[in-house]
Formats: sequence, structure tokens, C-alpha cells
Amino acid sequence: MFSNQDLVLDNFVKKTTALPSWISGAHVNENQYVIAVDSGLPSDTFNVLIPLSVLPQDALTNVEEAICSFSDKGFPVCVWTDQRFLTDELVALLTDLGLAEAERNATMKLESDAIKTVSPMHSDRFEIKKVLNADDVRSYAAIFQSLFEGSPEKEVLIRLFDQAAASFSAHPHQQWFIGLLDGKAVSTGCLIETDSSYGIYDVMTRQEYRGRGLGSTMFGYLLQRIKEEGKGKPCVLQASSDGINIYRKAGFHEVGEMVVFE
Repeated sequence: MFSNQDLVLDNFVKKTTALPSWISGAHVNENQYVIAVDSGLPSDTFNVLIPLSVLPQDALTNVEEAICSFSDKGFPVCVWTDQRFLTDELVALLTDLGLAEAERNATMKLESDAIKTVSPMHSDRFEIKKVLNADDVRSYAAIFQSLFEGSPEKEVLIRLFDQAAASFSAHPHQQWFIGLLDGKAVSTGCLIETDSSYGIYDVMTRQEYRGRGLGSTMFGYLLQRIKEEGKGKPCVLQASSDGINIYRKAGFHEVGEMVVFE
């Protein structure tokens, strides 16, 4: 049986490996200690290494080899590790390889029967629809990419999502949503289902449309889908310090911490 922290980690691994499955040239390498996702492009958003436990010495060697393989190609990589697995040896290795701690996110959980019923937002102007085709993927991507305006990462993400759109196929356990205001895609949200949980990700709103409650509406919509369709599975997510109070008000409680190195 999974611990609360393991529920979050298991769901995050599923999310991290979802998009690369649509990209030619991407691949995932996994053993009992670590999973490495290579998007095939120089993206520190989608080139990710995730420890699955405390790493023994031979697994630390695997981590070093994986990070060096990215470096040899000129690709950036991020390491996302559960705080439980953050040993002095791992920190020293990452530091030696040029990676530094960039952020910490609270990992959070909410039982599905504790999700509060929220009345849907009634508006002729705003609607939420599921991503069903390549054009929808591109609409989703445009919002995601807008977060990287002015950075080289944006151009890489355009290439990455173009490839993903070309080979996209709807999956019942990976649900992507866009919020449309007057027909324009302005917000996103994502649900990832595993055997043990639902995860909420990518609740984003275009900068120029923030402050109108659209992100909160998307978040509430995702929660209601879990409440109605989630088969009793708990909901998990990761929260930055900026957003944690929103999730606490919704009933989520902290179960651990994820540490990110870049």
C-alpha cells in the first residue's frame, strides 16, 4: 500500500512520462531507483530525472551518467526528488555536476469524499472543454508557452508541442482541458489518473486574463470531475508557496515536499 508521499510521487511519474509518449525521439529510462525522461530536445521542462528511493552508491553512478548524457548533448535537465530521498551524497553529486536547488513544492492530498461541491460557473462567455485533437493541443500549448515569453525555452516548447500535437491521441487516464473566454483559449488544467490517485497539474491562465477567477474556476472544475468520476481515489498535487493557501482552503493537507534542482 502506498504512503501519502508515494501516491504523489507515483502520480508525478505518470505525468512526467505522459507527454514524451507522443514525441518522436523522446525516451524514458527506468530502473528500481531512478527514472530519466529525455524529450529529445533541449528543454529543462521536459528533460527530467526522478529518484524513486534513497539512492545507493551504484544508483548515484546511474544518476551521474544520466546527467552527463544530457550535458554531452548540450541539453539542460531538472532533477525532481522527494525530500525523503534528499541525502547529503545526492546533493553533493548534483552540486558537482552544476545543478543547484531551485525550488521546493509542498506535496498535498485530498480524499475524494472530502471534495466540496461547488456550483459551476454559469457564463455564456467562459467554457471548459477537453482536449480532443491536434488543434486543441496547440491551444493548450500556447498558454503553457506564454509562461516562457522571451526565453529560449519557449522556442523549444513550440517544437516539442508541435510534435506532440501531430501524434496526439486521447487517453482516458490523461485528461487535458482548456478554458475558453469568448472562444479564445485562456486557461488550462490537467488530470492524471493512476491506479491509486488523481493528480491535478498545469492550472494556468494567460497573464493578461489573470485576476478574473478563471484559474480558480478551472481548479474547481477539475475537483468536481474527480468527485463525480474518480472512483473514490484521492487527489494529489504539488503547491508552490504562492498557491498553497488556495489548496488548503479547498481541504488539501501537506504530506511532504518535492525539491527541484536545475
